[in-house]
Amino acid sequence: MAKLVLNAEKRDTAHKTKVLRADRIIPGVVYGKTQESIAIQMDASDLLRMYRTAGDSSIINLKVKGIKEEIEVLFHDKQFEPVSGEFMHVDFYALTRWEKLTTKIHLNFVGTSEAIKEGAILSENVKEIEVSCLPKDLINEFDVDLSLLKKEEDVIRLSDLGIDTAKFDIHHLHADDAIAVANKAKVEVISDEAPEDNLPEEEEKSEEK
Repeated sequence: MAKLVLNAEKRDTAHKTKVLRADRIIPGVVYGKTQESIAIQMDASDLLRMYRTAGDSSIINLKVKGIKEEIEVLFHDKQFEPVSGEFMHVDFYALTRWEKLTTKIHLNFVGTSEAIKEGAILSENVKEIEVSCLPKDLINEFDVDLSLLKKEEDVIRLSDLGIDTAKFDIHHLHADDAIAVANKAKVEVISDEAPEDNLPEEEEKSEEK
């Protein structure tokens, strides 16, 4: 992936954030273990485009006007307007090359499953995996090869993804946990028999008379 650069400016904290957002400027902050906290602001459209490209697991080079060196960051804490879904505030976490970071990496389901082609129903049990790794080892996604699902009830487990556990510490999941399953298709049985006469006993006697 090409280098991702987001332009920002230092923010005067005396200015009301509501006024900034009215001008399509989003307030934020960048901080880290070895990075002093800096109040920043960014163009709303630039920020949204960057988030759609980078997500939560791609390193962004934050270029703050007036600071010579770019700061390598990840999206950390995000606040959205509940109706429009637009950014209201964002925190960036500045990375330290020798320090492991914790983030969630998206799963990319690829390939063709023979079981699904034959009518099985695909269940994607896990959509993303939380890991800890060094910044240099960070990737955008892990691939899940659906061709491993050859027949109904076949399962792709975490161990099948081939994740390098020397680089990635995986949280909350175990090697035998199911990532994707080819479930049996439900078959609806339709009876050709005519419905039975379920008249109450009193009504049956009345009809006999």
